[in-house]
Amino acid sequence: MHKRATAAVALLGLVILATVAILVSQQRTPTPTPTTSPTSAPLPQTLLVQVRDSSLLALGSVLMGINGEQTALNQLWWRADWWVDQVGAQEVSAADLGRKKVPFVMTAIQNQSQVPVNDAWVMDRLAFAGLVDAVGGVELDLPGRTAYLNDQGLPEFLEAGRQSLAGAAAADYVLDPALRDEAVRMARFQSVWDQILRRFPTDQEKARTLVVSLGALSKPTTNTDAVADYLALAKELRVAGEYDDATVPMAADNFVRVVPPQGVRAAYAMDTERMSRRMGTLFEGYPPLDEPVARVYAAAIRSEDLETMREQMVVRGWQAAWGGRATQMTSTTIVTDEVTQAEVLRLEQAVGMIPAVGELAWGAARVDVARTTGP
Repeated sequence: MHKRATAAVALLGLVILATVAILVSQQRTPTPTPTTSPTSAPLPQTLLVQVRDSSLLALGSVLMGINGEQTALNQLWWRADWWVDQVGAQEVSAADLGRKKVPFVMTAIQNQSQVPVNDAWVMDRLAFAGLVDAVGGVELDLPGRTAYLNDQGLPEFLEAGRQSLAGAAAADYVLDPALRDEAVRMARFQSVWDQILRRFPTDQEKARTLVVSLGALSKPTTNTDAVADYLALAKELRVAGEYDDATVPMAADNFVRVVPPQGVRAAYAMDTERMSRRMGTLFEGYPPLDEPVARVYAAAIRSEDLETMREQMVVRGWQAAWGGRATQMTSTTIVTDEVTQAEVLRLEQAVGMIPAVGELAWGAARVDVARTTGP
């Protein structure tokens, strides 16, 4: 046999032997079973819906929540005359939230409600009217003749009894600039929004097409597909009766005259005792906030020192929710027994007071800042 042929045969034999050795080795070495991480249950998801008028005032607001099992819908409503915050020399009513940046709005509502706000969806009048038209309009059953101003400032009249409203009329009915009773406005918005949910398409393609059709005047913090899917699921839960809601209660004796007027001339702080009771069964099982919340009350509500104090709280891992006007003669700080010692120390550093331990209706701490005395 030729030398080259002999070498080729020998090389082929070596390759065969090596292949056999590898196969035998693989058979002897057990193949590791792939480990799969346990699937965690989906977290509850919330969506803050805000409808603004032509002057960017938020006159219709609701915080929606779908629990992790997707078996229950929760909704929290509030009036436009809620005294939500205090920024410098200006009071921030719920109406004025429409003029603030969306992250500020989400944080303010999250700290006040003690419920995580995952996303927001802001609509102006035209987008809201388009949404109503897209679901085929809404129906009202009015106990008496009702008047409202349209977008041109002209009066419109609705007769008593059942009647249908198209999108523009429904939007004007809710955003009516002549309306002074914000409880009535909230009831109007609740009625219209409830029918939007009931009539919203559950077909995925139709739902997504509807939300996209609202255009740039509809601004969600997430993508339009996610908003459409969320509303479609909310509709199913609403129709099935797996639904609960509550309104943010106001303290009639804790109010401020809004300067400058924000559609409302007086705003009212949250009534924490009633809020605690109303939220007792709402948004159950939702994760706690990342940082504890201290509600701040002040006798001198426009104090620069007060704003500095709140900034120091945020720097030290505390969120500061506005509580309203204080009545105490001396400054005090109270924390609940669930607050850790490290958190107590950071709060003490921020406010310059040693916190006492006590029970609170709402929030992890309460800070009352009395009016400073001096020349």
